[in-house]
Amino acid sequence: MIIRIKINGFKSLIDTELYFGPFTCIAGANAIGKSNFFDALSFLSKLSDNTTLFAAKTVRSESQKHANIKDIFFRNGEEYLDKMSFEVDMIVPSEAEDDLGQVAKATITSLRYTLILKLNDELSEKEPIEIVKEELSPITLGDTKKMLHFDPSKEWVASVLAGRRSTSIPFISTDGEIIKLHSDTNMKKRGGRTTEFIAQKMPRTLLSTVTAESPTAFLARQEMRNWMMLQFEPSALRQPNSIYEVKNAEITANGHNLPATLYRLQSDKKDIDIYQRLTNKLKELVEDVNEITVDKDEKRDLLTLQLGFKNGLLLPAQSLSDGTLRFLGLAVIEQDSMSSGLICLEEPENGINPKKVHEMVELLKGMATDTEYEVGDDNPLRQVIINTHSPIVVSTVPDESLYLAKSKECIIESFSKKVKRTGFSALKNTWKTNNGLVEETTLGEITSYLDKSYDTSNGHEEVMLSNSKEKRKFTVAENIQQLKLEF
Repeated sequence: MIIRIKINGFKSLIDTELYFGPFTCIAGANAIGKSNFFDALSFLSKLSDNTTLFAAKTVRSESQKHANIKDIFFRNGEEYLDKMSFEVDMIVPSEAEDDLGQVAKATITSLRYTLILKLNDELSEKEPIEIVKEELSPITLGDTKKMLHFDPSKEWVASVLAGRRSTSIPFISTDGEIIKLHSDTNMKKRGGRTTEFIAQKMPRTLLSTVTAESPTAFLARQEMRNWMMLQFEPSALRQPNSIYEVKNAEITANGHNLPATLYRLQSDKKDIDIYQRLTNKLKELVEDVNEITVDKDEKRDLLTLQLGFKNGLLLPAQSLSDGTLRFLGLAVIEQDSMSSGLICLEEPENGINPKKVHEMVELLKGMATDTEYEVGDDNPLRQVIINTHSPIVVSTVPDESLYLAKSKECIIESFSKKVKRTGFSALKNTWKTNNGLVEETTLGEITSYLDKSYDTSNGHEEVMLSNSKEKRKFTVAENIQQLKLEF
């Protein structure tokens, strides 16, 4: 789970520092730079498992015609910055298995990962993208608690923060041109060892090579490699699975393994009717749905997702709409305790009836960890970040979850002039602005962002400010409506 991230020099992101809770919505107009933030997360995730050059080539190019590694660096006209940096404060699971089944247990679960990369000249004998600095350091439990500005319960905090380690003893450090991997044990005790590498010769990050033998560093690597950029493809969601794919099946970023994952969930939770749970959830989107099942073809050993309707019609996944499949894929992830970590989704409104966008947003909010309760099988440590340019989506999210992205100007000394970058702001009187973590935006600015034809009384969200007996946080739409009433 990302608590804070600082990005400088990646695409349109200059001196970008963002803080996160369990659920976040980044809103802004098209081509304003929202996707660049997701590209930065995807790049970091790819770096945890691949060479630096490969990770750079996977990032979407601005031209969309070909992958140019220079395009991941901040650009102004024909000029590029030659350095980029990342700093990620995160909470990692206390234990996990590596690729060979070895169990890694973290010395401490709150960590800071720092990475500085340099773009070298094409004629240089060095790596095209050179690693200048890489560090992985512990964050004390006390400091981590101060950074959890979204006000989680003591039970939740106690369930995710564990271990102790002096901040003077890193797991990965950089000394000049040498990057060092330190032992998880106290270096002052016998058995502690340090392995050194020459930064200029490293084609990949040191973090991308660690195993369970360096348990805390491995858990940081595992956290980052599990960051999922959901890009559901209807063809993948519609595909059946072999019965032999059920064990440990999980829905992939493009939507593969939907029937196998659902079949596994029902097999694992025999005391819970997962099919009925999902049916009830899907009814919020498709009222005529009567049941969700997975058909098992014994002759071909195939599993196929099916939906039954009140009129007796039974349809396989191949006949379902794209929006229905996307909603169902997310609902299955919500029920799967194996699916934890960060989930990113662009434009969740795609393929959804505008009248049902509220249901989609509620599903996404429900996927994120509930910070009122301790983390466990029924409440995995899952974080959700979405981006959108839809005024309907913006109007349904809680105001404390919202970042507004828009173009801003700054001066870069190496360019000797003002340049445009992507800036972020949040609403006044939210935990982000009350703690001085980000610039303030106003309801007036949000109102101007929203489609003027959008009516908050259209059924997406009822405004019950004075009559509500339940204490809850208002959505952006409710605050805007209240502002209009006050005037």
